[in-house]
Amino acid sequence: MTEPDVAVRAVRGRADYDACVSLQREVWGLSDLEITSAIQLIATVHAGGLLLVAETAREGLVGFSYGFAAWSDGAAHLHSDMLAVLPAWRERGVGLRLKWAQREAALARGLALVTWTFDPMRAKNARLNLRHLGAVARELLPDLYGHTSSALHHGLPTDRLLARWELASPRVKRLAAGKAGAPSSSRSLRINDVRLHGGLLVSSEPRVEFDAPRLLLEIPADWDALCLEDAGLAREWQGIVRRAFAAAFARGYAAVDLAAAPDAPGACYVLERVTRRPSRRAGRGRTTTRSRTPRRASRAGRRDTTRAGRGRR
Repeated sequence: MTEPDVAVRAVRGRADYDACVSLQREVWGLSDLEITSAIQLIATVHAGGLLLVAETAREGLVGFSYGFAAWSDGAAHLHSDMLAVLPAWRERGVGLRLKWAQREAALARGLALVTWTFDPMRAKNARLNLRHLGAVARELLPDLYGHTSSALHHGLPTDRLLARWELASPRVKRLAAGKAGAPSSSRSLRINDVRLHGGLLVSSEPRVEFDAPRLLLEIPADWDALCLEDAGLAREWQGIVRRAFAAAFARGYAAVDLAAAPDAPGACYVLERVTRRPSRRAGRGRTTTRSRTPRRASRAGRRDTTRAGRGRR
């Protein structure tokens, strides 16, 4: 669903910057020490960053996207640090409008890549990033920001997937033109096995030995509900997903989609092989993306969020 009343434009003056600061408080509930100030936003935009706002005639600013100049693999690109939409305006296409406008602005600057980070446990964000925008992820950053003041993080480690949005790729061009991507017909191998236990989704330890063209990694569909119900189980889920992605990325796979889980209440990451050269350490379960938490058996093995898309938050 899209809202024709919403207009997306570049930031214009101090009132817009101050509104973006207020939006950060409302969306993430952060302490002032962790909010990006109006002064910092102004300096970043002056130095080449990009701040876009979504506004309506009646309610004013309802969302924004913020990115800054970055460097990777010998080339300049844009790193999109924040995408925020007010709760009342989520599920209405505002986030997509902001991202597609961000793409057009980046292309106009001669950039071919936009990156950002997102919480791998939030299914709605993953679906937006991978399915609707065509980004891919092949790197996991464990506990990237440490403990934050945001209640949305539930006091848990801030693991993040790094999204890479190749702006001129055939897939992204098709999606930008409003054409849905064709689903893969390859056979899929499940990395983890899940089931309901006491009304909560639990998972086996992930497989780390596999060789299939397409993998499925299931996660809970409602991360916030699980965190509020059982914080210990939430930590176990984070470790399972961290180890699963690490093993898959080390073997040359990339996360390319988030689909509904067949015959299950969760959601499934779809990973496809992008290189045929596995890591030398993959066979021993060690990867280039190392977990900071010790391995231990999951609770499942023993007993049988659009949220705002802020990677940094």
